[in-house]
Amino acid sequence: MQFTRDIFATSYQNVLKPLLFTQDAERVHNNFTRFGKFLGEFGPTRSLTSVLLAYRNPVLIKIIDGVTYPNPIGLSAGFDYNGQLTQILPAVGFGFTTVGTVTLEPYEGNVPPRLDRFPRSKALLVNKGFKSLGAHAVIKKLTGLEFSIPVGISIGSTNKHFSTLKAQIEDITTTFRLFERSKVKHSYYELNISCPNTSIGQPFTDPKNLSRLLRAVVRLRIKKPVYLKMPIDLQKKHILELLDAADRSSISGVIFGNLTKDKENPAVDLRDRVLWKERKGNLSGKPTWERSNALIKLTKKHYGKRFTIIGTGGVFSGEDAKEKLRLGADLVQLITGMVYQGPQLIGEINSYLAEN
Repeated sequence: MQFTRDIFATSYQNVLKPLLFTQDAERVHNNFTRFGKFLGEFGPTRSLTSVLLAYRNPVLIKIIDGVTYPNPIGLSAGFDYNGQLTQILPAVGFGFTTVGTVTLEPYEGNVPPRLDRFPRSKALLVNKGFKSLGAHAVIKKLTGLEFSIPVGISIGSTNKHFSTLKAQIEDITTTFRLFERSKVKHSYYELNISCPNTSIGQPFTDPKNLSRLLRAVVRLRIKKPVYLKMPIDLQKKHILELLDAADRSSISGVIFGNLTKDKENPAVDLRDRVLWKERKGNLSGKPTWERSNALIKLTKKHYGKRFTIIGTGGVFSGEDAKEKLRLGADLVQLITGMVYQGPQLIGEINSYLAEN
């Protein structure tokens, strides 16, 4: 209901967010994740959450790559990295969600601080480095659960040193095989090649290395859609080379995109640029908006309907989501906008899309 979402938005902006933003960002994230998991465990709390936050309308339904989405707004990988929120996110209003990024081996995350806020830039400073319980533990958590919206699994390389590229590719494909053999009822995969916060770098943003990885993934004969999560700071020519490598494979689509590591990004407030140069991590939110949009448009122009395009980066309103869809995105993901605007944002966006 619009009235309840308006009340929630006012309360979040004027009471809850000012309080939360005085506290450590990762601690707040962990507390909200635990609370969301609790809410998702009981029918009455799921129903109440839905009444307060969600918006549903059949005009929003999309069928993409054989998967039915109740609406086009999803939660990006990087928020529910251990699969604790799949039961509550439909009640918040999401049309799909991605768990992860999941790695084969567990990794406790980079040295703290791993998360911070840049309010002037409407950004989060992220330095988790593929924090994960590991594939076996995440599979155990998700096995036996029913999902009322499509759930995807984001897969990346374990954050550790590999002696060869072949060994790193085997690390990734082993995680795919584990999920393929599991009884987890997920609908799609994301292949994250572009996290800028790991010690292993980004070897698969080299087109030749990416081709090797994609050939290995294709050999697994995965029937679910696989979407490639792309970097956003590379030059146009480099991006087109990566897209060409993806085009030569059976990859279903691409996601634009990941965090920005461009410390001269004009969308970052000058005072935040000074802070950023003293801290580890890279930025989500509004600093990724322009580049994400440009790459969505570029992909649509050069590849037409070849790729499903998922747009993420800087979505803070219904107008923002509509713009990504207009430029060529088939689906839209977010995290940072929800942190800054409140969880009612998902219902607000879907209401706007239905009416516009």
